[in-house]
Amino acid sequence: MLRYLYVIALALFGAVTWIAGMREAAVILIAASGLLHTIGNKPSAFCSKYRVGGCEAVLSSPYARPFGIPLEVVGAAWFAFLPLAYFTGFGAFWSVLTLLGVSVLVAIELKLRAVCIYCTVAHAIGAVAAVLLLLA
Repeated sequence: MLRYLYVIALALFGAVTWIAGMREAAVILIAASGLLHTIGNKPSAFCSKYRVGGCEAVLSSPYARPFGIPLEVVGAAWFAFLPLAYFTGFGAFWSVLTLLGVSVLVAIELKLRAVCIYCTVAHAIGAVAAVLLLLA
């Protein structure tokens, strides 16, 4: 359990230090997506053991794999492009898309009436990263 909290704490730290270390923040956010992928493959083994909420309902829903691709893989790819968006001048556009995507994902959790705490943390980190990218 501590290992997972450590990864989440690192991801939050990466989001806060976005401007100073954009590449490092992107790597940490990709690691957080990797954690979600690990949990997504065995939600009942992890989430039920620690009683963290509706992980299994969210991660096994049809929304978790659009076009057969796990959302956590999409998230990792998305975070990998954040530094590129910053350096190519597409930061504002990428930020708006990120905030829109986070809003849709939170709405899906609400529609399912189940909240995966790890997904929600990833959404929060993504939103913070988008705002920081917008302000950079």
